[in-house]
Amino acid sequence: MSPHPRFNVLLTEDRPHAGEQHWTVQLPRLLQPHGIEAYVVGNGRAALHLAGRVAIHAAVIDLGTPLGHGCDDDPIAGHVHGSAGGLWLLELLRRLPNQPPVVLLRKPASSRKQAERLLREALRLGAFSVLNKPVSLEEILTVFQRVVERRYRGAWPIKSDHA
Repeated sequence: MSPHPRFNVLLTEDRPHAGEQHWTVQLPRLLQPHGIEAYVVGNGRAALHLAGRVAIHAAVIDLGTPLGHGCDDDPIAGHVHGSAGGLWLLELLRRLPNQPPVVLLRKPASSRKQAERLLREALRLGAFSVLNKPVSLEEILTVFQRVVERRYRGAWPIKSDHA
């Protein structure tokens, strides 16, 4: 980890054993030499713990992200439909002081109605973008470029080690 990263990215992975070709493995290696620290976590609890220690400038949250141990009793988590914690995590991340842009990853919907409902809910909760899985490294990089252009006006955020 670089001592003063310019940009911190939170990534959640719903598959704990992603292969070497998976974007969550490739992205941190690609971005780290540029001062971008990509933190990969496996559940909502770990994501919140990280966000409490490190300033998060952007996040890519898989809707299938498990809540994590101890989150089942959370009143917001109880509002989440199904066992996935992606929307729960989106809602909590938007409460951070800097409100990092969040990109949601979703499995293709089984119906148009389901897809529209999820998109409306994600936008209501403040998602920056919603992408269908499987997602490629190029798609993620394109969204990060849009995040920097739109949210940070084309410049890296000011260096910060703490939230």
